[in-house]
Amino acid sequence: MAALLVACLLPRTAHAGRSFYGWLYGTEVMPERGVELQTWIVEENDKYATNVKEDSLWVGPVVGITDQLELSLPLELEWTAADMTAPSFTFRRFGIEARYRLASQDPAEATALVPLVRVAVKRDVTLRDDVRLEADGVMSYDAGAVNVLVDIGFVSDVQSGNTHSELRPGAGLSIRAGSELRVGVEAYSELSLDARRESWALVGPDLSWTHGRFWVSGAFGFGIYHVRTAPRVMWGIAF
Repeated sequence: MAALLVACLLPRTAHAGRSFYGWLYGTEVMPERGVELQTWIVEENDKYATNVKEDSLWVGPVVGITDQLELSLPLELEWTAADMTAPSFTFRRFGIEARYRLASQDPAEATALVPLVRVAVKRDVTLRDDVRLEADGVMSYDAGAVNVLVDIGFVSDVQSGNTHSELRPGAGLSIRAGSELRVGVEAYSELSLDARRESWALVGPDLSWTHGRFWVSGAFGFGIYHVRTAPRVMWGIAF
């Protein structure tokens, strides 16, 4: 028991599982048996002609199954409002997510180019026959202080006879500005593949900070198509 207490109190660096970006998944994962509590907050303002406003809260544990595979159990809450529509707040989804890094995290074997695959299955609480399927292919490249990342995502809400799908591409550049701080820029979009929903896109600056067992990153997105602003912040605390 004493050894466990000492291990918990010793300072550690929360590098695993973090992202340098706000809207993009990173390529770092938790080490085997590592545990982290992650939280995301998303705000989307004045989307489409009906001025849709959405705020989402994502929270859940992330567990390292191996040094390259991690699992998370996310819960999602959502607030929504639009022109001529009363605001609503609800527990929206829960599910399971896996991220697999296709490269070693061992510094002696690490490569500059790192791919990662993410898949998720989520249950919609409000639409009882809806299942959300998500997938991302992520690729990052490190060149000294510079990190370049591309994230191509796909989301499909599957219902009986009524399916909606989106392509979600994004890319970013992050530059180390100190031992704990990084600054950069990123672009992100949600491109509807059917007539059920419109597309939107953004570009904006991002910032990330790591301190001990804690990390935080975020981006302030300025709309370039069908959205006014869309900030997003995520953070994690390793145990």
